[in-house]
Amino acid sequence: MRMLDGLSSRLIENLQLYLSADEAKQLRDALARLLADPEATEHVHVFSRDMRVELSASIVTEAKVAAGGYTAAEQALLRDHP
Repeated sequence: MRMLDGLSSRLIENLQLYLSADEAKQLRDALARLLADPEATEHVHVFSRDMRVELSASIVTEAKVAAGGYTAAEQALLRDHP
């Protein structure tokens, strides 16, 4: 598991996540879509009701990392924190 602060491009080593029931359902459904085809270059977003807070997720595979489909900050995180 690797977590990146998308605004500062800094590694997050400890995250506490507080979800409403609706947000938890959105995350569950988003993860199910990713798991349906883990090699797809898709990622998902879950937003708070007011759209001010965003959670992004993707399934990382060696093939996708090798293909370079990530930002420089994401590539550094994936390379330096296996």
